[in-house]
Amino acid sequence: MEYKDHILSEAIRLVFLESRRQQGLTQIGLSIRSNITRQFISQVEVGKRLPSINTICALANAYNKTLSQLFHEVDRFYPLIENQKIPFKVPPSIAAETRLKLTEYINNAQKQQDSASTKPPPSRNCPGQ
Repeated sequence: MEYKDHILSEAIRLVFLESRRQQGLTQIGLSIRSNITRQFISQVEVGKRLPSINTICALANAYNKTLSQLFHEVDRFYPLIENQKIPFKVPPSIAAETRLKLTEYINNAQKQQDSASTKPPPSRNCPGQ
């Protein structure tokens, strides 16, 4: 498989962000656990920087995962990003009422998108033809 840099970078970013959240860690908590600066962690999570292999090892250790597990997750995200099928997840830290409204909005947007893709294109008949 040939990897595209921008898609691979996004997959790495998502895996690292998701792994930190699954561990229930803040960026500062991950910084302490991994001995990597909070600023660098933030830059990786927003896609401004890519971690070196040594940094990936330190983060894998902080997440209690092996490199193999981490790269397996990157491989799992890669085709989703490439095909633009990343599902948006409402963060659990959002207030319940806001989370409900966001979930409803996302579901309605998905329904509209699905129905639009199944409708035939509008007729393009020009007057006088």
